[in-house]
Amino acid sequence: MKAARRLAEWLGVREAEVGMVLLSFGGAFLVMSFLVLARALREAAYLDLFDASTLPYVMGGVVALSFPAAGAFSKALDLVNPRRAMRALSLLLAVAVAAIWPFLTGSSVGVVVFYLVTAVGTVLLTSGFWLVVSEMLVVREAKRLFGLISAGGTLGVLVTGLAVGATVEHVEPSLLVPVLVFLLLASAALNEFVPRDRMSLNPTGPTPPWTESVVLIARDDHVRTLTLVVLLVAALGTIVDFQFKEAAQNALGGERELAAFFGAFYGWTGGFALLVQLFLTTRIMTRGGVTMSIVILPMLILVLSVGMLVAPGLVMATGLRGTDSTLKKSLFRSVVEFLWVPVRTDVRRRTKAFVDTMAENAGDGLGALIVLLIVTLGGMPSRYLSPIVMLLCLALLVLARRMGREYFTTLRARLAEGLTGDTLAALRPARDARGPRTLSRLDVTRLLSSVERGGAYRSDGPGAAATGGEASEAHGDEVWTMLPALDDDDLRRRLDDPAFVEAANAGSLALLLARDGLRDLAARRLAGLGESAGPELAAIVADEEADFVVRRRVAQVLAFIPGEAALDGLLTGLAANRFEVRYRAARALVQGRKGGESLLPEAKDVIWDAIRQELSRGRAVWELARLLDPKEHDELAGGRAAERGELSLEHVFRLLSLVLDRDAIRAAWRGITGDHGELGSLALEYLEQVLPEDVREKLWPFIGDLSVAESRRALRPLKNVIDELLVTGTTLFRGDDRDRLQDYLRPSEDDEYE
Repeated sequence: MKAARRLAEWLGVREAEVGMVLLSFGGAFLVMSFLVLARALREAAYLDLFDASTLPYVMGGVVALSFPAAGAFSKALDLVNPRRAMRALSLLLAVAVAAIWPFLTGSSVGVVVFYLVTAVGTVLLTSGFWLVVSEMLVVREAKRLFGLISAGGTLGVLVTGLAVGATVEHVEPSLLVPVLVFLLLASAALNEFVPRDRMSLNPTGPTPPWTESVVLIARDDHVRTLTLVVLLVAALGTIVDFQFKEAAQNALGGERELAAFFGAFYGWTGGFALLVQLFLTTRIMTRGGVTMSIVILPMLILVLSVGMLVAPGLVMATGLRGTDSTLKKSLFRSVVEFLWVPVRTDVRRRTKAFVDTMAENAGDGLGALIVLLIVTLGGMPSRYLSPIVMLLCLALLVLARRMGREYFTTLRARLAEGLTGDTLAALRPARDARGPRTLSRLDVTRLLSSVERGGAYRSDGPGAAATGGEASEAHGDEVWTMLPALDDDDLRRRLDDPAFVEAANAGSLALLLARDGLRDLAARRLAGLGESAGPELAAIVADEEADFVVRRRVAQVLAFIPGEAALDGLLTGLAANRFEVRYRAARALVQGRKGGESLLPEAKDVIWDAIRQELSRGRAVWELARLLDPKEHDELAGGRAAERGELSLEHVFRLLSLVLDRDAIRAAWRGITGDHGELGSLALEYLEQVLPEDVREKLWPFIGDLSVAESRRALRPLKNVIDELLVTGTTLFRGDDRDRLQDYLRPSEDDEYE
């Protein structure tokens, strides 16, 4: 068990995901085993009876059959969920293959029908499998686990390919058809174990015609770009595959030799693909992003096609096709299936089967047409297909960059749905897909309540004790020194006197903010002074020695005062020693942007510096953040700050809303702090796309998405945490408290921070 846990940690699988990953891994193994065996059998049988130059005709038949097949499958997905649709498809294919088997040997019609049924069925089976998996996982899970799940399929390619290569040397290839039936029946049985609660609700309303799927593909920029990427890669593969098969037929000859060679080829490329899946795919997808993950395939094909043009032959053709096959089975397959996850469930169900069949087979058809025109009808050597391949690779490089932009746009749109509560909440049960978070790992405030100091800490807690101390400090002699003869009623009358409320008196008037009975009226009068009061009030916010109560309330007033002086004061307040001043300054800046005005680059630089500074303060300091004035409702966080440390996190997200898309950050905050797993996953993925790397690395431990191993590495010795607390200057640690806290914790200073 310990070894299994370590393996799961190394693979990035969390405890709650193990069963789901094993199920998906097994399903991928069965589907790809069927694909390899069916392809090896149909290609060997076809090439034994027909010349390779006729392949474009049978591939054209596959394309023609794909449209009605995809339409029927999409229609089924409007009636039942993907799990049940996959079960029906597997059983139907098993019956069809079993019925064709007696007519396969020696019958050209039987061979062609077998080719068409298995080719179309394989595309639908693969599409349906990934549709089930994409509905089981949210975006962040998919990004971490798709490489591992695809490795199950790659392992199926490896095992089945090698087995075919060894078996056909001793038995007739047609005798392996019952194995295809077994794989289909096993796939149908495995679908019964897919968790029901992981499947989204079935679409409601009348079943749309199949033409609606085509319209959705044309209208949705994300799906349309993905369709073009899949189409061009399929066309590349078809052309490269033709060059490979022609070279193999010329060099090898008979059915048995071809079947053995193809089986071994698919097996070895499966082995290389498995290595790519286990060691490279997840790293490339997480660090390189969508664009880089797509670019690698056309770049390598482009380089190798130059070699094929210069020095054609079986070795070069095998290397070219091997590279294409290896990356398509591993990295490219993973990134394409991952790109479906953020697409809305209703759109995904109505378009994915069409894209997988239409784009895949249309790409095959385009490649076959190019082969037909240049080789079959044009009579030119297949090496002259390589310039076409190179042009297609260049087009793919352009599309890869566009796909990266569309992916980000889709993330942004899905977050917007989450902000309004539209669509997302109705589709999937809530679940936490983020993994362990490191907020609230040490309850500092509860620890302090048990420390005795002359008398125990007060029952109302450190925050309340601090409030009392600071309030008495604020209600000291400063106000009465200025106006010793005036009580609150007298001051209210004076605040209604325009001669008393002047910009020259702004600094003195600000002291009235410390008196709870006068705070609101004084704030309104100060705000009414407009831009002229800005310099005086900004100076108070910047003054670390100023009365804390006045200072934090002045920051709120500055939200309603225009001008550069007020803005500069609030930006300065973001670097204040006291948390509440920083918090109020950030709120004031957000309120000042409600009109839509943007900040200058210089101001944004200051805010990014403030974000980095907040994230550098550490988890223990975050847990001590308190608001001594009541927390007002606002559009970012409402009235909540439920977890210890969440107030600090809210402050960081508010700062992020000043320098990034405000609505997207609001939706991300809702996803991070809420209980909806899908929205939280979208939020994490969006933040990973937009945050600078250093900010992302510091923020991630506070918001989750850490593996068990990463969380363990994030632990620090308790002594370091306490040392950090003792140098913060926080209200909770004054006088004897520092020494007493150190004495209390000294016996445990070697413990970890948990």
